[in-house]
Order: sequence, then C-alpha cells, then structure tokens
Amino acid sequence: MTTRPRLLRTVRRALATMAALTLVASCAADPADTLAETEYYLDLSDEPMAASTIELTTAGGEPWTFSDVADDRLTLLFFGYTSCPDVCPMTMAEINLALDRAGGDAGPYDVVMVTTDPARDTDEQLRSWLDRFDPAFQGVRGDVDATVEAAADYGIPIEAPQETEGEYLVSHGGRVVVLLPDGDAAGMFDEGTEADQIAALLPVLRDALL
Repeated sequence: MTTRPRLLRTVRRALATMAALTLVASCAADPADTLAETEYYLDLSDEPMAASTIELTTAGGEPWTFSDVADDRLTLLFFGYTSCPDVCPMTMAEINLALDRAGGDAGPYDVVMVTTDPARDTDEQLRSWLDRFDPAFQGVRGDVDATVEAAADYGIPIEAPQETEGEYLVSHGGRVVVLLPDGDAAGMFDEGTEADQIAALLPVLRDALL
C-alpha cells in the first residue's frame, strides 16, 4: 500500500511536471514575458545584481572570482555544504536531473557550488562530493567571512558555522542564482524548485540572456 507521504510526493511531482509542460508550451512567446510570469523564478534581468568581487579558490586550488565564470555560458550558483543532510544534496540532484532532461538546451550552462563550511569541506571533500552528481560541477571555497560576504552580495543570507552545546551548525542558501557571463545575477530559482521546472526554464533563460 502506498504511504501518504509518498503519495503526496508523487502528486507534487506530477503537478510540477504539468506546470513545466505548460511553460514549455508557452516558450514561443517573448522569453522576457515568460520569465516575469514564472512563479518559482525571480527575474532580475532588467536590473541584474552586480557580480561579487570577493576572491575565493577552486577545489583545484586555483584563484577564482565570480567574474571568472565562462564568457559564453550561464552559470547556476549555489551556496551549500557537503555534510548537509537534505537541502544541499537535493538541490544539486535536482540541478543535475534538470540539465539531463534539458538535453541540448543544457549546453550553455555551468554549475558552481560555493561551500559555506570551508573548515570541513576540504578541496578533496568538496571535489569528491560534487563528483557524485556530475564531475563537471565546479566547487569553490574560501575564508568563511569572505564566503558570507559573497553570498550577501547576491542577496543570499548565510552565517558562519557555529558550535552550540556540542552541535556544529552550518547554514546554506536556498535559492539557485543564475549568473550572466560577467558574473552579474540575472535571476534566481526559489528554494525547492524541482528538476522539471528548472529544465523547462533553461532554454527560456538561454534565449533571453545569451
């Protein structure tokens, strides 16, 4: 017998798929109109948020800034950490599935995760964790204060990890930020946006922003 939680998840995914299909059907319209009307996406394309100037490093040890994203692609940016029990792995899994479902329309996209727990997310740990989703996903880390500042530059509220009563507490972002080739933020997917919804919007974002 199907349990109620599983049934509810199935219903939610079915509704998300229907919404995504409706969005695909409307893509013949002006992409800007589609972005503005999509409930799970915050469109900032009229006034993009300036790229953060904070300097971090890649999981490979190379210097990196947010303006170092590819100049001919869009970048999906997420602030999270590898020991997160739910939101972070689910977000990366949904992004990976969305890119897979989008097929050729996923071509002009990169994915970057900035760790919010740099003390424990070593280069090796971050790289190993991301490889579980897609080896092409890029990991970035740096001083925790710099990370908090960089997230704030994009309107993502996070805090430095805190140890309280024997518990190690780490915060993470909720939204997935869409970066333009210069590192400016053109929009954000809401927390919990599912793969079908992301996949449906990827070609719209491509047509509107590249």
